[in-house]
Amino acid sequence: MKHLFFYLLTCLCAFPFLQAQNCNCDVTLTGLSATSLNLIWASQITYAPGDTICIPAGNYAGIRFYDFEGTASDPLTITNCGGQVVLNETGYSAIELRGSTYIHLTGTGDANTTYGIKVNGTSSWGMGLDLSKFSSDIEVDHLEIANAGFAGIMAKTDPHCGDPNTWRSNGFVMKNLDIHHNYIHDTGGEGIYIGFTLGYKLDIGRTCDGIPIYGHWLEDVDVHHNIVENTAWDAIQLNLVRTNGTVRDNHIYNYGTEGRWAQAYALSIGGGTYEIYNNYCENGPLKKGWGMQLINGDSGTKIFNNVIIDPELHGIFLHPRHEFSNTQEGYYVANNTIVTPERAGIHYNTTILHPIDPADLHQPQPDVPSYFTNNLIIDPGYDFENGNTWKGNQESYIDFNEKITRDSLLGNIYTNLLTRDADTLLLTDIPNHDYSPNGTTSALVDTGTDHSNWSITFDLDNLARPSGTTFDIGAYEYLQTTNFRARIPGGTDGDRTRNASLFYPNPTNHGFRLVNTNFVKARMQIRSLDGTLLYNGNYDMNKTFPVTAFPSGHYIIQLILGNKQETHRLIVP
Repeated sequence: MKHLFFYLLTCLCAFPFLQAQNCNCDVTLTGLSATSLNLIWASQITYAPGDTICIPAGNYAGIRFYDFEGTASDPLTITNCGGQVVLNETGYSAIELRGSTYIHLTGTGDANTTYGIKVNGTSSWGMGLDLSKFSSDIEVDHLEIANAGFAGIMAKTDPHCGDPNTWRSNGFVMKNLDIHHNYIHDTGGEGIYIGFTLGYKLDIGRTCDGIPIYGHWLEDVDVHHNIVENTAWDAIQLNLVRTNGTVRDNHIYNYGTEGRWAQAYALSIGGGTYEIYNNYCENGPLKKGWGMQLINGDSGTKIFNNVIIDPELHGIFLHPRHEFSNTQEGYYVANNTIVTPERAGIHYNTTILHPIDPADLHQPQPDVPSYFTNNLIIDPGYDFENGNTWKGNQESYIDFNEKITRDSLLGNIYTNLLTRDADTLLLTDIPNHDYSPNGTTSALVDTGTDHSNWSITFDLDNLARPSGTTFDIGAYEYLQTTNFRARIPGGTDGDRTRNASLFYPNPTNHGFRLVNTNFVKARMQIRSLDGTLLYNGNYDMNKTFPVTAFPSGHYIIQLILGNKQETHRLIVP
């Protein structure tokens, strides 16, 4: 490939593009500026779908990509090469994809670096990564985004009065977004912000000369395995995914630190049909973060296997403000663990605010069958049992806006464990927020309802449900002996005690210790959640075991101490 140049009329910079000599690159960007925003136009580069465009390791200002196109079968890859790429942009967003489709942006270009592309700063309202101007069909992974002035990752094309192409009525749909395995922290706004905030069906999002216009739909969006910490506003906000919206396996800590009204949620989900599961959400020391909200979630939305710890307001707030599209199917809220919410564990309000028929305004939807089952809710702030309203003890935990809705759904509220006293439940490690059951005598074990028919067949750690005779209550399934034998060959019934050793610190990205005064050595196995064996060897008790080589994620530690065995959950942030 010959040297290619493009010339910026606004005199930001000029760069040559060279054929790559390593990293399996088809094109390598060279001459990138460390002080001025780098503008890169597809028309100035010779490339083909399926090619890899590399950014050499180094420190640069922001990079903006215009009009790059792969195909569904051959996406275009943009990655780092030779080490970590660090971006610090003072005037704009750090990375932007404008008018680009079928792109894989990944920080996996160097095997020794987990997050090969790192954003270390943006303008005061800039994004770490901005997917805009009709961009679609994009995968983003293994980016670290820190100190974004506003959102860590933003993906949407907002409707503007001056550009009718941005209006929903003109047909653009952002689709096939896969946002995963990113580390986003210390943002001035949201951690991840996808989709226009307002305008699901009939609620007016924006008007132009008195005419309501709406933001574009999204389809097939999967936000998963991200670590989101220290966000001033919502950790993850997702809206207008009309089909196949998924938010799963994210680890969220210390969010909503500004305490901004209605912008402080761990998960703020709206306008569409979703599966929301296996998310771990822990409020930070300021205790300003709210729980999770679902506004205008449509029929069939499922919320399960989530852990929500110490949220302000409610643990899970649900409000379908439009009519359900299918009056025979509401929500499935199952196997969540909600700990010490400021108000209720779950709040459900079906009052219609944006009706098709004006006569339905402010009417509830009591007969749509939603289900609330197998949830563990610990010590909510509400205390209706000591009040003088129609609400009683159950409503302190699962609260309803209208008595008629509660009465209609009484048959769909079952096998939840609602308690003021977690110490009676035989949980693994309450001080360190491990709310998994610690033995077969726990009140959580084998006391739930089997919901395999709802396609819930695993727990927060992706271990199979049920393990025993039926589902356990809460986000965690206790590992029964028969399942444990399958994971560590040679086990026998009755040879297993669980978590007798002290395990700390957790989460950790440096190393952990297992302390047990009864043993000097142990046999230890460490597996990823998909079952891959990462370590199998001897461990000297009370010594630090390093995890610096482990990618961010959740792991299962299995310890063999003589004829006894233990299981611990490890989180590497």
